[in-house]
Formats: sequence, C-alpha cells, structure tokens
Amino acid sequence: MVELLAARARAYVYSGDWVADCPRGCGGVEHLYDRANPRNPSSPRVVQRPEFHCSYCQMVAPIEWPADMAAILAVLMLRPVPHNRNWYPRDHDVALRFRLPHGQTVDELRAENVEHGIPATAAEAVG
Repeated sequence: MVELLAARARAYVYSGDWVADCPRGCGGVEHLYDRANPRNPSSPRVVQRPEFHCSYCQMVAPIEWPADMAAILAVLMLRPVPHNRNWYPRDHDVALRFRLPHGQTVDELRAENVEHGIPATAAEAVG
C-alpha cells in the first residue's frame, strides 16, 4: 500500500506528446497536456496537467518531469516524422522492455538529429 501512495507517473515523450504510464501498472497511458480547446480535436496540447489521472483505473499520482523538458521537446520537434519524436527517462520500463534508447541528454538527442541529417537546433533549421 505504501508503494502505491509513493508511486509517481514518469513523464516521457511519445510521437511528440508528453505522456505517462499508470504507476499502478493497469496498462493505462495518459497525455500529460490537455488541449487548449477541448472541443476541437486538432487544438494543440498546451495545458499542462497538475497531476496524473488514469482514465482506466482512476489512480491519481504526482508526475515526475525531467528538469530539461523544454529543451528535450525542442530538439525532438525538429524531427519531421512524429513517430521519431520519442524520449524516455533513464531505466524507463517501456524503453528497457523494447530495447529503446533511454536517459538521453539534450546533447545526445541533438547528435542523433545530426546523424540523420536533421538540424541540431532551431537556429540551424531556419538559417
């Protein structure tokens, strides 16, 4: 019981969106940003949720965000294909299970962009 009370939802980026898996392990995955206009499905997700709320099992938990979340997303958003905009914190269960990179620094993400012919920064993309 103590473990559930201390459980935190670990934020990660999947296809360009911040999401988290339910810490209870029910299989639920939730977006961590709500749409600016909830009635418009094409509205951008810009309203950060204050806590994780699982729509499947109803668990509520605090969210563990990376310190450099804005920089991580800025580098990922330079990638033209949304399915390549992914980042997992170190030792994240999904990354370990599927042998995906995890715990990458912003510099490592930039280097990965350059390896694939994508600008490392927004300034390089413009200029």
